[in-house]
Amino acid sequence: MSKTIFEEKQRFDSPLAYVALGLAFVVITYTTFFSGGDKTIESQLLSYLPFLLVLAFFFTIKLKTRIDENGIHVSFFPFIIKEKIFSWSDIYSAEAEKYSPISEYGGWGYRIKFSKKAKAFTTRGNKGIKVVLKDGKIRMIGTQKMEDANLCINQYLEKKA
Repeated sequence: MSKTIFEEKQRFDSPLAYVALGLAFVVITYTTFFSGGDKTIESQLLSYLPFLLVLAFFFTIKLKTRIDENGIHVSFFPFIIKEKIFSWSDIYSAEAEKYSPISEYGGWGYRIKFSKKAKAFTTRGNKGIKVVLKDGKIRMIGTQKMEDANLCINQYLEKKA
């Protein structure tokens, strides 16, 4: 049996995120140009600066996942710059599954649940690779390729057992 490697790169590119950004742009435009008062063109354009900074930050976010013989690797720029590796020897269980991002982690992005020592790294959707470590910590890594991730995970877990 040849060794399989799973790789996935994701960005925040959900339609809901684009709708939210569009609404923010409309609100800024309305309040800047139609709210009254004498404003210079410079001050009007400056009112877009926070929006542009958020937009730039939004488009730099990138989640990378890799599963190979060493374990499950994850980086989530700009939150996790140096790749984290969950080695197979530290993993109690791992499985790609459906979950509820809002009720379980409070949404998408880099999320921390202190009560259960859990963290989530997600960009969109309701599928993730749930990694339970031997020390009881839980890591949910978002994926859009649940079946492929499970095939790869199962191959390494079977070899470990």
